[in-house]
Amino acid sequence: MLIDFNLKEKFKKPAKIPSEYFDLGVAFWLLNPDEKELSPEHLCQRYLHKDPSTSSTSSPQAGSRSVGLSEARPKGAAGQEIKKELYNYAVKRLREYKLEKLFYDVEMPLLKVLADMEIAGIKLDIKFLKELDKELSGSLEKLTKSIYKSSKEVFNINSPKQVSDILFNKLKIDLSGVKKTKGGKISTDVNTLETIKGRHPVVQHILEYRELFKLQSTYVRPLIELADKNKRVHTTYIQTGTATGRLSSQNPNLQNIPAEGKWAKEIRNAFIAEKNFQLVSFDYSQIELRVLASLTGDPKMIEAFNNDLDIHKMTAANVFNVPLEKITPEMRRIAKTLNFGVVYGMGANAFAKTSGLDFARAKKFIEEYFSDFKNIKEWQERVKAQARTTGFVTNLNGRRRMLLAAVSMFRSEAAEAERAAINMPVQGLAADIIKIAMVKVAEEIKKREWNDKVRMLLTIHDELLFEIREDIIKEAAALIKKIMESAYELDVPVKVSVKAGQRWGELE
Repeated sequence: MLIDFNLKEKFKKPAKIPSEYFDLGVAFWLLNPDEKELSPEHLCQRYLHKDPSTSSTSSPQAGSRSVGLSEARPKGAAGQEIKKELYNYAVKRLREYKLEKLFYDVEMPLLKVLADMEIAGIKLDIKFLKELDKELSGSLEKLTKSIYKSSKEVFNINSPKQVSDILFNKLKIDLSGVKKTKGGKISTDVNTLETIKGRHPVVQHILEYRELFKLQSTYVRPLIELADKNKRVHTTYIQTGTATGRLSSQNPNLQNIPAEGKWAKEIRNAFIAEKNFQLVSFDYSQIELRVLASLTGDPKMIEAFNNDLDIHKMTAANVFNVPLEKITPEMRRIAKTLNFGVVYGMGANAFAKTSGLDFARAKKFIEEYFSDFKNIKEWQERVKAQARTTGFVTNLNGRRRMLLAAVSMFRSEAAEAERAAINMPVQGLAADIIKIAMVKVAEEIKKREWNDKVRMLLTIHDELLFEIREDIIKEAAALIKKIMESAYELDVPVKVSVKAGQRWGELE
């Protein structure tokens, strides 16, 4: 058996990997997903209570949370001994925590899947991106002139300090409703600017400037620079990057590509399929709410999913106490915000801020919600009690997260831990479902010898993006959809929507 760190990188090299392997970094992350440091040195000190200085270990790259992004590993005989001891410790704890199945059947096979996705990358239309860059530059130039004209001052629009000085000292914009920072300063973040945008024309211009500047500096230009000679960009997936089990992505972060708005579509249209291929998206429909319905056994929510009702309209009908046919788009929007907010343990303050309601109405809506969906509230209270009693919570697969702060004497810390306790079993199981699906789909592609015809390219939270050759697209899409919908059995149907096209922003 191969026992080491950073095995995903080994899968990306020509050398053959043994059929049995054990990634120590992934194992220790699974044991404690909030562990910030997964280097051999740290794990040796923390879990074996030994000084690794005699083993000639190297340090991980600065800023790397995961050993998967560093080349840190013990060297020589002493280093091998440390890895063996870490392995023995991890095996014992995986068994004790009932995490063996999750580790061996999901997380380990996923290493190879992620390695193949990173190698494949996704194709970019570089010419399109360069034209988009020019368009953004032109729009930013116009906005800059408008900002200078409205403020009657030339200043650095990218400097929060200078923006604050212009808005609140020179222009004397009304500060009512604006919260100051802990240091007593006035923030110029998006929330503040949204609060005051009707009080002076320059504020709207600054908001638009920031949006376009971020699109250009965070997405458009980095994508052009990171494309390889084949015009494909290769992200790096972090298997150990979140506490709930979700995958994250970096260099570039392709999970954070904007999804809504005119410019979001433009950026997504820069991602294209190779000739004779199409991009095909498979998106789990409301997977977290379906998981929540299954975990809580709430009869109303289960009935809605079993009857293929619009879950947000159904929620709105209950909360507003009106028939389904009388639900307005605004009512549905508020109910949607509430549904997803419940998954994250959202309180009245956060709901008011997100929905645009005042605090009193937001509080009333939440109370009405839990009155209608009693099982959800009861389940949440049980989960919070478990966190306070045992110091951790688990999902249905045994994935666990330590939450010792649930009994903190500081109310804010305890409340944050309780919100995490409510969210983890839901988001953690949704993450497991897509991982299980990825492993099963990869196995089927290999079995059918479709490796040159079907490529899994990206995982974006609840969505998988593939590049599929046009001559087998119907067969492959039907198969992948079937595998994803049957990857994990819930008490309600699991549904996957499928869209295809040449460009990511124009899938239908």
